[in-house]
Amino acid sequence: MAEGQFDKDFAYLIPFLDKVAAAAGGLSDPASRDELTKLMADEKSRWTRIRSLLSGATGQSAKSGTQASAATQAEPSKPDQGSQRSTVPREPLRFTVGSLRPR
Repeated sequence: MAEGQFDKDFAYLIPFLDKVAAAAGGLSDPASRDELTKLMADEKSRWTRIRSLLSGATGQSAKSGTQASAATQAEPSKPDQGSQRSTVPREPLRFTVGSLRPR
């Protein structure tokens, strides 16, 4: 992958994430403010890691990545009002190649 291919995109993304994080401080509901602050910190750290991987950093082993993922999933999430995630397992996505129109 070409070094610096995504520099322009990250130059927009990281300041945008900072703006959203700053806006979290202006929320009147303390629970919403805390949740958004945590979400944005997590999101920024993810994108920082993505950027470092694209720049040639070595990846974590599959086992340690799975452990980190399991730890993240173990944290109870606060359900949004009016929208809850389904706990029904979904079938994996399958992509097709070619036209989807019948001939």
